[in-house]
Order: sequence, then structure tokens, then C-alpha cells
Amino acid sequence: MKNWRAICIAALLALGGASANAQSVKPSCTDDSRTCMIAAATSYLEGIVTHDGSKVLFAPDVRRTEEGHDTGQGEATLRAALLKMPPMLGYHNTRFVVDQKTHQLVYFTLLRLDSGAGAMSGKPVTVHLAERFKVEHGLITEIEAIFWNQIGTSDGESLWPDQPN
Repeated sequence: MKNWRAICIAALLALGGASANAQSVKPSCTDDSRTCMIAAATSYLEGIVTHDGSKVLFAPDVRRTEEGHDTGQGEATLRAALLKMPPMLGYHNTRFVVDQKTHQLVYFTLLRLDSGAGAMSGKPVTVHLAERFKVEHGLITEIEAIFWNQIGTSDGESLWPDQPN
């Protein structure tokens, strides 16, 4: 019985320590302002393009879906997924729609992939991407992605004007 109790206490301590250490990025902005929410979403967009999730403002229990499918849960899983993104030339024409009351925002952007990306048979691609985020206290808790790949050009256009943040 003593061994079982010691195992339970050790497990609880380990879980408590893991959750405390799981969040490796602290947001500099933790209110629910438009600026803070856009900063969190932009950290993810930068992570996609640079293949570096180390600076993305994920909550430990973040969840992501893509085209209606679960693509990952937990910040470690999503940070690792960013390492596998194809080479990109950047993003363009990013527009934000923010609902501060529900702590949600959507961005529309164009991701530019060069012909060396390999994911599209060696052809350049413009990804027309829409992502919905839920942001709590400066950290991303939900991501929902919907996209369309325009194969054959990395210079595709959205036909909407750029919007300042």
C-alpha cells in the first residue's frame, strides 16, 4: 500500500511539473486586446513560414484542425509539425478579423511556396489560407485551418486589398 501511495504521489508531482514546464513561450501581452490577439496569431504564421515553433504563443493544451480533421493536440505536437512545413517564400496579403468578446480571430493570407517545395510535384504554389484562432491571455488555444492550393504560381492573388494590422 505504501508503494502504491508513493507511486501516485510521484505521478502527481511529475504531471504537475510537466504541465508547469510545457509552456515554453511566455506572451509579452496577456490582455484580450486586438493587438495581443493578432500578435499570438502572427507568431503562428511566422512559425509556419520559418519552420520554427519555438516562438509560437501556444497554450499547453492547444488543439488544431485542418479541413475538418484533427491535426494535433498539445504544444509539443504542434511545434514539431511546424518543422515539417515545406520551404516557403513568405506570406502576403494578410487580413485579420477579430472578435474580442469571444477571444477569436480569423486571418486570411497567402503563403508562397517555391518550385523547390516538392510537395506539389516541383511546381510553385500559392496557398490561400484562412485560419481561426481562439486566444486566451495571449496564448493560442484553438486553430482551425481551411485552405486552397493554387498550383503553378507562387504569385497568386486574393483579389482583396492588403489591410494594415
